[in-house]
Amino acid sequence: MEGKILVASRDEACQKNFYEMFKNRKLTIHTVFDEADLLLALLDGDYTALIYDLEFSVLDSLKMVKILRKLRPKISLVVLSNDSSKELGGKVLQEGVAYYGIKPIYWQTISRVLSNVLS
Repeated sequence: MEGKILVASRDEACQKNFYEMFKNRKLTIHTVFDEADLLLALLDGDYTALIYDLEFSVLDSLKMVKILRKLRPKISLVVLSNDSSKELGGKVLQEGVAYYGIKPIYWQTISRVLSNVLS
């Protein structure tokens, strides 16, 4: 498995877990801490996947997902959320994300999703 993954989350434990999970594979993990850095990284980098925590954004999170899809329509977008409402989940899935996960994160599931996305 090879590729570059961009992690957009303010949760340092989450970022560390992604790094630990993939450090022994041929993957590059890049993390960002705010929207401006996220947008710049997407414009400048050639990422295979983006892991986006809906709580990351101070903007409307669904609008941010739409912006991310328009910026990089071919990137595999994995969205994580604390919101378990079916309404939000349905709207996010309509944007064509590769995976929509409700926290707490099940790392084995995320690992399988990313393995599929990166293969």
